[in-house]
Amino acid sequence: MFDLLVKNGVVVGPVTSELRTIAVSDGKVAAILDPSENVSGHKVIDATGKLVLPGFVDAHVHLREPGFEYKEDFSSGTMAAAAGGVTTVMDMPTDDPWTASKEDFEKKRELIKNKAYVDVALQAAVGPKDGDIEVLSSLGAISFEIFLAGGRPDFIVYDDDKLLGLMQRIKEVHGVAGITAGSPSITENLLKKTRESCRPDIHAFNKVRPPISEVLGVARACVIAAETGIRAHLRQISCNDSVQMLQRFSEHSQISSEVTPHNLLLTETDAARLGCFAAVIPPLRPETEVKLLREALRNKVIDIVATDHAPHTIEEKEKGKENIWLTAPGLPGLQTFCTSMIELEELGILSFNDIVRTCSYQPAFLFGLYPRKGALLSGSDADLIIIDKATITEIRDEDQFSKSGFSPFSGRKVQGAVTHVLLHGKSIAEKGKVIGRPSGIFLKPNS
Repeated sequence: MFDLLVKNGVVVGPVTSELRTIAVSDGKVAAILDPSENVSGHKVIDATGKLVLPGFVDAHVHLREPGFEYKEDFSSGTMAAAAGGVTTVMDMPTDDPWTASKEDFEKKRELIKNKAYVDVALQAAVGPKDGDIEVLSSLGAISFEIFLAGGRPDFIVYDDDKLLGLMQRIKEVHGVAGITAGSPSITENLLKKTRESCRPDIHAFNKVRPPISEVLGVARACVIAAETGIRAHLRQISCNDSVQMLQRFSEHSQISSEVTPHNLLLTETDAARLGCFAAVIPPLRPETEVKLLREALRNKVIDIVATDHAPHTIEEKEKGKENIWLTAPGLPGLQTFCTSMIELEELGILSFNDIVRTCSYQPAFLFGLYPRKGALLSGSDADLIIIDKATITEIRDEDQFSKSGFSPFSGRKVQGAVTHVLLHGKSIAEKGKVIGRPSGIFLKPNS
């Protein structure tokens, strides 16, 4: 007698899709069974005619706590994740204070308790000053985030020798270096010129971060990562120049990269329509760039999809209506993650196998959570999504759990709906509604 049976669904993996029954006991996948086998469960979910996927693992999320709880907190952000089919999130360190010390890491870890609706791993920030890399590793930091551009000026790593030293120290603790790439000097000079010569609208905002700025940071990171042999992960790839640079380093299997759903589905045309609500870093690119990003993801040049969920309040975004430089850049994405990927399948860009590979399996594998996460295998956590392709989902601002209160995808209708989301074998969301009490836990990477 199992605790739960998810019966007769098409279980989708990174390669195969098979009609199976999933048996769950003690929060784990106990067995993957042929539907003809005669077994019993205390609870049964009939998944006939539906797809069953491992829960999504989002490797790039800003939950804003501590310090910016008015934008988001562990409760609201993980409710959005649960509703969106995301059962594991990796929280970035750019809060107030930044998560860069033993004390700050431990305080943030305590905040997760009794608030998180999904499992949470924590990322740590490192910069030019000597950091607590070894201590943070022992505490369970899922990655060490290095900023070549963006973020706080005191954390930007300008010096190549310092970058080399940081990567060597991270490698010594068998850690992952998350790299936010860019060229600060190009961005700063363009910002000054653009503010002086252009109307302060979304087009001006997008001009400040051209592909050349991104690819210079990607090249710098890749060269030093290849030299050290570190596991390095490039954040927010948004242009084909960066894709081509990644291809040059394709023989270095330790280098990986991500792209966001909004950079796969939205273009500069959408930016013109959305105005200040489309202000995001990196910016929304032309349609030609979007098509090439999709190809790179499908062809495994880009490894994973991550939302860069970066919520701001509507009031903060609307400050940029008349002057774009006053807006807060960033977009929410957790609740629409699975729906966005279903749309890419509907458009013929990705298969559901591709979706599992890029949104579940690979992020779990790259950051040391596989096979506990990212898979439906015997012994894996029973985190799963059930998708009904016969049902239409309409994305609406009023349905969002995030404190941001809006979605850049609002108004879109997608052929497919997430009917159930399970964490540790228990339902946490059904048909877009979050149910039960917070049951998420803090996650450490595999030793």
